[in-house]
Amino acid sequence: MNKLLWTLSVTILLLSGCASTKVESVWKDPNKNVKLSKVFVLAVLKEPANRDSVEYGIANILNADTLRAIPTLDSFPNIDKIDKAEVARMIKEYGIDGVLVIRLVDRKVEKVYVPGTSYYDAVYGNRYLGGWYNYYGYGYNAFMIPGYTEENYVSTVETVVYEFASDKILWSTVTETRENTVSGAIQSYLNAIGKPLSDSGLFDKT
Repeated sequence: MNKLLWTLSVTILLLSGCASTKVESVWKDPNKNVKLSKVFVLAVLKEPANRDSVEYGIANILNADTLRAIPTLDSFPNIDKIDKAEVARMIKEYGIDGVLVIRLVDRKVEKVYVPGTSYYDAVYGNRYLGGWYNYYGYGYNAFMIPGYTEENYVSTVETVVYEFASDKILWSTVTETRENTVSGAIQSYLNAIGKPLSDSGLFDKT
């Protein structure tokens, strides 16, 4: 493998996987044993494209085998002005009994230094072949990917499920995501939130 291909491959590996999400806490009302048939999904995000990605991402997770989740972006595009009368109408029409709210509660910048690494432009074991002189020469064929500092955004997201009938919280979880792109953060969050939602026991499997 030549030097350029090595460099490109390693750089891609270093830059990929920057986003990671971990579940910090999970809470469920111990006094409620509720199964929800259908929920609205509301992501409290100003940017419509980001809201679309989150709401439809959650809906895809919950709607794996039957309709359980309805994104709200199309019905309520203005996050600051949600018509309660329209909400009441849709609750009756679609049989909605809960709402799942995703809210960004904190975001900060974290600077991370990624150290440089040396690589050889040939198969590692072959450096011993051909005598001492060829082995000596491998020192000149090594190359370096220099270290660099990258900025990761640490986002704390709260995901909360409310029951409409009681207007009470049934379940909530807090996740923390480290990422350097918004799209990467959203995908990382969606990859992580599926299991906690499934484990919550809130969603009717029929």
